[in-house]
Amino acid sequence: MKIKKGYFQKIDEKFTLRIATEDKDELERILELNLKVHGGTIKKYIERLYLKHPKKNEILWFYVENIYSNQIISGFTLMPLEWEAEGMVLPICEMGLVSTLEEYRGKGFIAKMNELYEKVMAERGYIFSIIRGIPYYYRRFNYEFAIPLDERITFSPEKVPTEELSNLSVRKANSNDILFIKSNYNKFHEKFYFNMKFQPDCFIFRFLNDDFDDNMLSTFILEEAGHSVAYFSLGMSYDNKAFTINVAQLTEEQMIKILQYIKKSYEKMGGVNLEFHVKYDSEFGRFIIHLGGVAHQSYGWQIRIPILKLFFETIKKIIEKRIEHSKFQGLSKKVVISNYQENIELNFINGKIITVQSVSGYPDLEKCDVAIPGTMLIKLILSDKTLDEINYIIDDAFWNPSSRLLIDTIFPKKMSYPDTYY
Repeated sequence: MKIKKGYFQKIDEKFTLRIATEDKDELERILELNLKVHGGTIKKYIERLYLKHPKKNEILWFYVENIYSNQIISGFTLMPLEWEAEGMVLPICEMGLVSTLEEYRGKGFIAKMNELYEKVMAERGYIFSIIRGIPYYYRRFNYEFAIPLDERITFSPEKVPTEELSNLSVRKANSNDILFIKSNYNKFHEKFYFNMKFQPDCFIFRFLNDDFDDNMLSTFILEEAGHSVAYFSLGMSYDNKAFTINVAQLTEEQMIKILQYIKKSYEKMGGVNLEFHVKYDSEFGRFIIHLGGVAHQSYGWQIRIPILKLFFETIKKIIEKRIEHSKFQGLSKKVVISNYQENIELNFINGKIITVQSVSGYPDLEKCDVAIPGTMLIKLILSDKTLDEINYIIDDAFWNPSSRLLIDTIFPKKMSYPDTYY
């Protein structure tokens, strides 16, 4: 039977694991938990997710309830997403709002909910889960940092160019701008490996707001001679310390205009340095650094791939396309990829993956093409790091020398620029 809203199972005589329905009483108890754990600023965010998000019927709210007090003492959400990779839409999910009351921590409630979470993933075909969680904790559930997430740049307002750009103007975007935004969004993001599939209703929910906080960004249109030429989204980072900026393709003049707009809008900050949450490798990030911005240590999406076989079965067309456009066109061989506990065998015939097999146990290294310990394999298969970069960190990252070019072809390092609609 499919796991759905209203599901429950007894943990013991005192606690029950449930998935919330759309009952308002459950919302109030979920709010009570999160306000105690995360603070009062999160109330509006949770209410919007629970009641108004375009995918609210697909969002699952897991929680553990004290049977005797009717109190929710631990919980988190499963939030469905669609990321794109080389033109292919990938079904994934995000774990969010992880909360446990302090007196109940360390008792295995998150682990119990995570077991159910991964069963739901398997049922619904989600190939991996992402989380923006705290450092280290989620490694116990085999999450690994892969794909940049929180890159920040410190920038002095005094370094904003002062040239007059009266030919450009800034206005708030509205729903009539969606087709323009979509076109620019898709054109910009197609050059990245992983990116978030543009979904108009979700974009409007998260990025078209009258005001913003750490989870809502306002979107603006740059106009020249009355015509829309670019867009950008602006809000505050989750810790309220940096301006989050999402941009598409921009000219230098347009980037300067955005910086001038931010400086003017927040000139009350006086001589305080501006903090930007913006991707280093984006044109806008590089431009801010060029003007004198200083990049900080970055953070990353934490990613869990619970079923490697399902992951490879889902992305096999991407791998086949890479083989087709390489010197390995027409490849016929078994390619073995291992994390030292599980071995994935990709059986190629004439450049096509005929079968994907999973074999448990320590690999036969003489027959293995690449072996990378544990979750570090995720960094390779998500094209986040090269073999050499991984081997620099861990010495037992192994590859067969004769397979090196093939592995580089199947898993090239590529820049990704994904986001979330939550």
